[in-house]
Amino acid sequence: MEIKIFIYKIEKNYKRNYMQNNIKQVIKEKGIKQTYICEKLGINESVLSLIINGKRKPSQDRLRALAKILNVSIKTLYPNVVCKKINYYYI
Repeated sequence: MEIKIFIYKIEKNYKRNYMQNNIKQVIKEKGIKQTYICEKLGINESVLSLIINGKRKPSQDRLRALAKILNVSIKTLYPNVVCKKINYYYI
């Protein structure tokens, strides 16, 4: 039996383009409160505000978690980020 698991690897250079993001627009469109996002991410509201305003670089794990919470792709949040899909096959 073959199970396919897809993992997306974010290229190291994503931090160069961290300032240009669509997080604020996506949060507004989805109607999700920032306090809910902070609770799910386990961060302070000021940290989320810094990420949204492009003054702080999110870690790759936090970026993945944020995209999952908002139910969008990382590419939607950060249009200039390069993502590569890695396939892992477990038999």
